[in-house]
Amino acid sequence: MIWDPHAAEIAGETLLVLRGHINHIFCVAYSRHSNLIVSGSFDESIRIWDARTGVCHKVIAAHTDPVSAVAFSKDNTTIVSASYDGLIRLWDVQSGNLYKTLVGDENPPVSHARFSPNSLYILAATLDGAIRLWDFGLGYNTPARVVKTYRGHENRRFCIVAAFADANPRAQAVVSGSEDGEIVVWDVQSRKVLQKLVGHGDCVLSVDCHPMVPAIASGAMEKDKTVKVWVQEEVGVREEENAPRSNVTSQRTTQM
Repeated sequence: MIWDPHAAEIAGETLLVLRGHINHIFCVAYSRHSNLIVSGSFDESIRIWDARTGVCHKVIAAHTDPVSAVAFSKDNTTIVSASYDGLIRLWDVQSGNLYKTLVGDENPPVSHARFSPNSLYILAATLDGAIRLWDFGLGYNTPARVVKTYRGHENRRFCIVAAFADANPRAQAVVSGSEDGEIVVWDVQSRKVLQKLVGHGDCVLSVDCHPMVPAIASGAMEKDKTVKVWVQEEVGVREEENAPRSNVTSQRTTQM
């Protein structure tokens, strides 16, 4: 369903209802210009929709297990999909054809995937407690490879979002929730844990980072039911032997 964010405060106006999937819809994403929507479902397919008319342009039999994540590339030409079948796949938006499949050595279920800000890499979270940065290679014949692996959080049961924090080009980071209620921040290049943010009382499923200012939004599960906004108060993030917990951030909490 697509809602008018302004009218929703008054009358809850629904602009469009997109119908076609035959099982639970688990993930959706807008294209950069908001003219297209991609959705992933427990019916193992992804669909590409016209965001203005609600017409389904493409139906792609993408995986052999539920689809856990979908996202558009920066130029809107490629979609990444991830699944519990352990595969990460890249699709051409215009044709709907498979561009490339990323497969790891152990092939654990993939709980989340997204493009890097420059769309040259894929950040993928898996249910073995790891987050991997893939160089998927430009061109059909260029092999994909894992260039970084980040560990230090707990993720064995739930689909937990990982994100890039790149508001400060000199301190780019990877951010993820964790099943122990923490938010973990890694340095992109060194893979070291820069910080662990403590404040939620349950598994942190979702995180996102502001593109312009050093701020992180996080949301946790049923024992917590809060959305927190973490704001950096110092220039740069301290990197210490024992990862500091919440010592350079303030937080604002909204009860859901």
